[in-house]
Amino acid sequence: MRRWGFIHLYGLNLVFQRVGQGPPILLLAEETSLWREGLPEGYTFYLLDLPGFGRTGGPSMAPEEMAEYVAAFVVMLNLGKPLVLLRGVGLGLRPHLEAMGLRALPAEGEVSAVLSDLLRKDTLESGR
Repeated sequence: MRRWGFIHLYGLNLVFQRVGQGPPILLLAEETSLWREGLPEGYTFYLLDLPGFGRTGGPSMAPEEMAEYVAAFVVMLNLGKPLVLLRGVGLGLRPHLEAMGLRALPAEGEVSAVLSDLLRKDTLESGR
């Protein structure tokens, strides 16, 4: 079940959906509606409407400014260092999020396929 919420940050109500239970994963695109596919179980997904888009609204922002909102969201919800999957405008945030210590990756395919590939690569790299 998708649950809607918002958090007030720097004068904007950042709107998001929360889905599932497990380790947190952020899904960033212009709007939550760009993540239409079913999401795999075993994770808590946070889908954000980025500032300037969707229900969040607000002025147009540079990618580094949007990344600051995302970083503040992560801190306010005490998510630690979640994996961040990106689509659309979210792709432009990647270098800024990585500079803030977040692991950010493009997710052009189904989320479940991206996570499977990522887990396989991490297993191979760790030698397990």
